[in-house]
Amino acid sequence: MQIVVEYVLLENFFINLIVLKSAQMILHEKGRLFFLSALLGAVLTLFLPMLRLSPVGWVLVEVGQAFLCICLSFRFNSLKKFFQIFCTYFAATFLYGGACYFFEGLLGQTSLLAILGIVVGVYFVVRVVAKLYARKKAVERFCFDVEIVEQGRSGRWRAFLDSGNFLFDPVTDSPVSLINFRVFSALFQDIALEDILRQSEKLKELKCAHYIDFNTLGSDSKILVFQVDRLVLDGKSHEKVTVGLCFKNFNEAFGSDIILHNTLAS
Repeated sequence: MQIVVEYVLLENFFINLIVLKSAQMILHEKGRLFFLSALLGAVLTLFLPMLRLSPVGWVLVEVGQAFLCICLSFRFNSLKKFFQIFCTYFAATFLYGGACYFFEGLLGQTSLLAILGIVVGVYFVVRVVAKLYARKKAVERFCFDVEIVEQGRSGRWRAFLDSGNFLFDPVTDSPVSLINFRVFSALFQDIALEDILRQSEKLKELKCAHYIDFNTLGSDSKILVFQVDRLVLDGKSHEKVTVGLCFKNFNEAFGSDIILHNTLAS
């Protein structure tokens, strides 16, 4: 019986610790005393079967345990923040508990090592999803709908305001925002990709068109830069903006067709 108790204690301690870590990771909150909270929750779990509680009693005790663990592990200064942590904690609890229950039903009675492996596996999945979601939210904070107007033609595209874009045109000393070929072809339907690659006479239709050196990720190349009449960002109009045609896939990294220069943030 002693071995069973030790296994139950270790299993619950580990799951409680993972739940707290997951809540911290999802909410980006600083935590504390995780080991103490996880141990306290595991010890309480051992005594619950001895209390012979009704279903309602079980729920109340579980809620009380969650309340205690949250108060020990997180700081919050409002009821809204506490409720957010509380809901995340319970969602993580059900996620890991549900995963263990599912695999036990699928594989039969599993060992402690197998349960811990399942919990760790689910944790890493949650971690990857949380990181992808955090990156998506971070990118969206700097994404805008931008309108470009050129010789009576205009269009709206998704743009990413890149604080790391320090590209300047050495000829005009103007900041350079980057557009992809989708934007270029919509504004200049008469200029084909072949004209750009061969630097044909059609490029004279572009204002101040010339090529400049472009370095990214250790790769040197040249890009075509030119001016457009107007770029409208967040309701503010910028006249005679210099843009560069880049064949990099902006959509894959930023979900946008335009990379704005950092000076446009002001």
